Amino acid sequence: MSTIIRCLPLIFCLIVLTDGYVCKIAVRVSSNTDKKFKAVVIVPALGIQSQPMVFEKKGTKKMQVNGKDCGKKPWIIRTYEWADNKWKPAQNNTAKYQGNGWIKMTVGDDLKPTPMERFGVGCFEGNCG
Repeated sequence: MSTIIRCLPLIFCLIVLTDGYVCKIAVRVSSNTDKKFKAVVIVPALGIQSQPMVFEKKGTKKMQVNGKDCGKKPWIIRTYEWADNKWKPAQNNTAKYQGNGWIKMTVGDDLKPTPMERFGVGCFEGNCG
């Protein structure tokens, strides 16, 4: 009985922390290439898509994702290459993300978005890096 009483505060803390699964994630996309490309972050569970992030040289751009239960469906980080004066689909990365922190995606010469670092964000069911 005393073990149950000692565990009750822990159980209540877990209930409070997991209630609603708040999502506050900064997504940083970094270009490690001088190729022209654009990247788009799609979060289907929240019904949002980032503005296109166009890169013409090395650098980093950022977007913020806020909502509840953003990890219900896999996120899609999609790149497009500039060829023949138009955008053509290049590579995708999909995974479910949930948490309160940040993720850094790096894009190299192959234009594949690769998760490199994350802090305070859980990743599951996909390419987590």
